[in-house]
Amino acid sequence: MFKDYLANLRRIGRDARLMIATQAIMGFGYVGLYAVLFNLYLLRLDYNPAYIGQVNAIGRLGFALVGVPAGLLGVRFGPRPLLIAGEWIIVIGLVGAPLGEFLPHAIQGPWISLFYFLGFAGASLFFVNATPFLMAVSGKQERSHVFAVLATVMPLAAFAGSLCGGLLPGLTGYLLGVTDADPAAYRYPLMFAGTLFLLTVPLVLATHHGTTHKRDGEDTVNPLQGMRDAPLGAITSVAAVMFLASIGMGITMSFFNVYLDDGLDVAAALIGTVTATTQLVSAFAAVLMPVVIARFGHVGGFQLGRLVMAAGMIPMALVPSLHVAALAMLLITAASSISQQIFTIYSQSAISTRWRTLMSGVVNTTMGCGWAITAWGGGLIIEHFGYSKVFLTGAATTVISVAVFALVVRRAPGPTR
Repeated sequence: MFKDYLANLRRIGRDARLMIATQAIMGFGYVGLYAVLFNLYLLRLDYNPAYIGQVNAIGRLGFALVGVPAGLLGVRFGPRPLLIAGEWIIVIGLVGAPLGEFLPHAIQGPWISLFYFLGFAGASLFFVNATPFLMAVSGKQERSHVFAVLATVMPLAAFAGSLCGGLLPGLTGYLLGVTDADPAAYRYPLMFAGTLFLLTVPLVLATHHGTTHKRDGEDTVNPLQGMRDAPLGAITSVAAVMFLASIGMGITMSFFNVYLDDGLDVAAALIGTVTATTQLVSAFAAVLMPVVIARFGHVGGFQLGRLVMAAGMIPMALVPSLHVAALAMLLITAASSISQQIFTIYSQSAISTRWRTLMSGVVNTTMGCGWAITAWGGGLIIEHFGYSKVFLTGAATTVISVAVFALVVRRAPGPTR
């Protein structure tokens, strides 16, 4: 079995490796560095958790609104040009957001929200098309290994980015002659994180797949033609599951570092270390994804992962402790790393190649909607009822998503290729 595992790893092609390297930079710059610092930056600008939730909701709304158009454009033009466009939009959004600090307070918040929205819109354009791209450049035999490597490399890069995110405010503050309570200590690391995405452009340009007008022997089609042939039932069913499943992870993404800072009074450097450790554990967990699929299948693997996530949110909600929160987040992130990639393969394999970008777009739209609702609603829940209730809400909706998925798979076909 181990020899087969290594043999499948060696089958991973050049284009897939370049895409994995691209997403590693994304893991370092956004999932690690930017995600650790952005909410802390807003706290230093004297915004409360409710407003931070609104800003996060606006960003995730950008991810949601672009999802379906990105999928349709991918059907029309192929994924590659959309990947490149998404990378440039990410740079503009993430670099531009912290510049709002220099504006009058009346327009500071809207500016930050607008550019954060752009950053997520670019990310949606990229990730909607990255999944079908990886499906196209990988064979059935090594496909689960491609996504396992991706799910390993991104958290490892995010681990490094989170460590940097914890250390950079102190270092930047020292160089500027301020403390890490000053927004300036966060502003410049955030801008640095945004510029890192420029490194992803030459990697995508170096890929070969999709450089011609025709892709994989298929004619380029108008995505609005032939929509009657699209598997809309399968797409909407899968999207409904992802909407519910995204709520739990959306809550932890939006409010874990806010909870540590505002709820438990943890220092920024320690928050970065805790976040980095969770990313490291999820990287090692992702290696097991092909084994989980072989043992439980795509359906059972996803359900098991989400139930583990729900179990992790309960102690975080009930015990206000840094150690409990850190251990719970380790469990949640590891289970999410495996189950999310399993679900991606399931959803992409259940339909024909032609409609994969549309499936990816709809799934990303519903995921973004789930994130936006939890960011906005979660901030209000925290403001009125505290952090405990918001984490319990995440646990409950995660369990519901497992039940809905069980109903969906009874009526929908499993992976076809």
